[in-house]
Amino acid sequence: MGFAEADLDGQVGRAFPGGTYTVTPWRAWLLADTVLAPPPSLIGDGGEAPVAHPLFAWMAATGAMGITWDELFSWFGATAADGPVFGEHETTLHRPLRVGASYRVSGGIVSAQRKVGRRTGTFDVVGYSMDLHEVPTDGPAPGVHVATCWNSIVFPRRDA
Repeated sequence: MGFAEADLDGQVGRAFPGGTYTVTPWRAWLLADTVLAPPPSLIGDGGEAPVAHPLFAWMAATGAMGITWDELFSWFGATAADGPVFGEHETTLHRPLRVGASYRVSGGIVSAQRKVGRRTGTFDVVGYSMDLHEVPTDGPAPGVHVATCWNSIVFPRRDA
């Protein structure tokens, strides 16, 4: 039995558990090395912590969304063996992420649409969005909004 379109619509608005992600110095160095970017220096401009590569917005968002990829796939009646693929991605940076800083991640499912392609057949496109806020070091006040990551996953529906 397949994943019904009504079940798909019912997932819109579902929130991720969320979590916290810290940009560690060693990981910042490895990411910079991997993407052939200059490694972050030990001290940034004006004595601030060094700026992390912008790709950390996505890494932090997906690393601290609070569920595994397999759990996310299961929300839509799928497994990795069903062949879900990464669709679109958009990151909006409101300010740079800093090495050594921690970020609170929150978000969830924002859209879901069933489509039919001539070659592909039936598939679902699921959009999800995650916000990153700085974890303040000086009290319980909410942190500054640093980034938003919007992504989509395409779920093939061979049995639909």
